[in-house]
Amino acid sequence: MSTGGGPTGSMRCPTCRAAQEWSHECRRCRCDLALLREATAAAESLRRQCLLALNANAPRQAVELAERYVELVGDDNSKELLAVCALLAGDWRTAKTVASSLVR
Repeated sequence: MSTGGGPTGSMRCPTCRAAQEWSHECRRCRCDLALLREATAAAESLRRQCLLALNANAPRQAVELAERYVELVGDDNSKELLAVCALLAGDWRTAKTVASSLVR
């Protein structure tokens, strides 16, 4: 169940790893998921704001938003977004450093 503009779809409880739809509490272990929901919604908001900044031809603002997104999420997709934003902003050093961290 999605309420308050939070995340939708399925997720895994960080405590017991139970697969479930987003909710305020884990169906299996009753772990409070409110902070996880808030962090996930905040991260998604940053990602969307970053994409809107790119669309508005504001690459420096997009870099700032992407950096904050990486701080919250830290996965390869968030780092790829930061590398692209840095490249479009002309920040070659950051783009190269972030892109290099993705090479396996």
